[in-house]
Amino acid sequence: MRLSGFILLLALVLQAGAKDGAAIYKEHCASCHGDKGQGVADEYDEALVGKKSIASLTKYIHKSMPEDDEDAVINDDARAVSEYMFHAFYSPEAQAKLKPVRKDLLRRTQHQHRRALADLVASFRGTNHLGDQNGLHARYFNKEKMNNQKGKLAERTDTWIGFDLKSDHKIKNLNPKAFSINWSGSIMPPETGTYGFRISTPNGARLWLNDIDNKTDPLIDAWVSSNNKMRQVEESTFLLGGHSISIYLDYVSYKENVSSIQFEWKPPHGTWQPIPQRYLSPKRSHLLAIPTTPFPADDASMGYERGSSISKAWREAVTNSAIEITNHVFEDIDRLSRSKPTDKDRHQKLRDFCATIAERAFARPLTAEQRKLYVDAVFEQSKDDTDSALKRSLLLTFTSPYFLYPDLNLNSEGKPDQFTLATRIALTLWDSIPDRTLLDAAHKGHLANENQINQRIDRMLEDPRSKEKLHRFFFTWLNLTEKDDLSKDLETFPGFDENIIADLRTSLTLFIEQVIWSEKSDYRQLFLSGELPVNQRLARFYGTEAPKWGFANVPSNKHRAGLFTHPYILSAFSYHKQTSPIHRGVYLSRNVLGRFLKPPPNAIEFKDADFKPNLTMREKVTEITKDSSCMSCHSIINPIGFGLENYDAVGRFRTHEKKKPINASSDYPTPDDKTIRINGAPDLAKIAVESPGAHRAFIKHLFHHLVQQSTNSYGFGTMDKLHEDFAKNNFNIRHLVKTIARTNAIN
Repeated sequence: MRLSGFILLLALVLQAGAKDGAAIYKEHCASCHGDKGQGVADEYDEALVGKKSIASLTKYIHKSMPEDDEDAVINDDARAVSEYMFHAFYSPEAQAKLKPVRKDLLRRTQHQHRRALADLVASFRGTNHLGDQNGLHARYFNKEKMNNQKGKLAERTDTWIGFDLKSDHKIKNLNPKAFSINWSGSIMPPETGTYGFRISTPNGARLWLNDIDNKTDPLIDAWVSSNNKMRQVEESTFLLGGHSISIYLDYVSYKENVSSIQFEWKPPHGTWQPIPQRYLSPKRSHLLAIPTTPFPADDASMGYERGSSISKAWREAVTNSAIEITNHVFEDIDRLSRSKPTDKDRHQKLRDFCATIAERAFARPLTAEQRKLYVDAVFEQSKDDTDSALKRSLLLTFTSPYFLYPDLNLNSEGKPDQFTLATRIALTLWDSIPDRTLLDAAHKGHLANENQINQRIDRMLEDPRSKEKLHRFFFTWLNLTEKDDLSKDLETFPGFDENIIADLRTSLTLFIEQVIWSEKSDYRQLFLSGELPVNQRLARFYGTEAPKWGFANVPSNKHRAGLFTHPYILSAFSYHKQTSPIHRGVYLSRNVLGRFLKPPPNAIEFKDADFKPNLTMREKVTEITKDSSCMSCHSIINPIGFGLENYDAVGRFRTHEKKKPINASSDYPTPDDKTIRINGAPDLAKIAVESPGAHRAFIKHLFHHLVQQSTNSYGFGTMDKLHEDFAKNNFNIRHLVKTIARTNAIN
């Protein structure tokens, strides 16, 4: 009893002598910063919110605050007021408690809307099983009179789609004066956008895309040759990334002196090139309903796209896309509904079809009210006009809030049932609706526990739609989605043309895919890998070992550090004639290393003409950011940008600039108020690999991209749990995606 009494007395004494941080803040800080750090007009109107640690806040207050009497709050007082501020309103944790974040009711984004419509119709056509073989199925024939396929000479898989009679085509008994070829299979577009297709031939050729029986007009019709003269014919079309489409290319040469054909495409952000083998399959895909209606841009004010804004343009786009897909369904209704116009029960079959399509659109069984509103009432009103009833029902479904707002389907208690789980998983991984396999699992109650959910996620993660969404994430995270102009001054960088830029984008894509889909899927390899995928053109430009064909990994020099030194990224964050340490430093600080940077107090335009011509870029940046108001952020930005100065504006390693040795070394202040030395890209890579702030930045950006909600809306400790799980599983990216998908589904 004596000991316990002494401990209690000691605690009371210590408490009585403890500094009252709240009182200190009220006396010395509140008049300028507000009672809860919200800011005060005409004093300091910025809110006291940030990510500094208590130790860092203490050090800053001890040294600099309050401004009119810097010795008023020092030592223990500085520590006490820092602790109070940190827990009361300064830290993200405190802000989360003061202003709880709730999930927003979101509509589908334009990506989700297009994909959901396409997948909804595709669910009635079956699954495409393309297999692992790459290339197109080719058949070679001799021609007799008007018969293009008189005698089949050969049948094989061609990895390069083209032909030249002068080359060794290895087709026995080919009649050089009368032959034909057709190539068929599928194309897997790697990203969503407009693709150009081009045929170069002096003979006859036709191209069908997304047509299973070649009964529509071809996309490219060059069937009638023009006196055996070489000509190029090109057309473009909109494709959905991660959705395969069928292709059929027909070619004929009859009594002509020159026989050749070259087939190319121009993908988004790319240049004309033969379609890479990895995007081709010899198996034909089902017809795909591709909504081509343009949508307004989605809201990105939170730093990531989400379906929060409602506008007249969006409503019009929803209506027009509904009309577009309704017409597509109507034109193929016999196959989709498994019925014929002569069927006696045609009316009932189409009625049931509309009910099924509504169930799949809403991703759950229809209620009695929904069945009546979207199907029964429509067909009862149009008993004598089944076609009109069909169209009206489809339009109602495609514009229904239950389709546009997936989370409207929560049950009355607000808890996710298994159909809601299926919907959220599909949105997270595919930006789409659940497929029939996932809906079937929900119907059978097979999404009842974590193991069952994980099994479904594992299957879906291997789907091309998941791969397309992750591809889009990395280009968003790296702030490259708007970087369309990477061109440089050709006098300064001869040879850095549009082909090099397109090859660099391919190189970056391959590098990222190799890391994600490797066995370990190790986030750290994004920065530690010393390999660079190059083709012969890139190898010549960057002076590396050249592969025999296509793209291959080659060991790069010891100075390379994964994403930090990939030439595409370094080029994207450079000027036309020189590097930009500020652009490189800002993007890496915020997106990759997770540092908090305030907006600049005064936006200063960099004008190279304002500096002496013999100054290096580091000297120029040092001069322009030397003001103390700039250095509050540039003390973080500059060391990172300077650490990459060994790489010029096109990402080539260099040791000198303006005949001066490159200085890539700087002191870098860490988030925990330490100072470390950065001596180049490998040191930056080490920070990204070891820094919890960098890990959390990656998790946050990935979560936002996949879920389109704030992590705090899933509970204040969600980020900590995700970070702990990420580290525990050796920073496995695919495992992190699975964890995020599961977290979104069950919460």
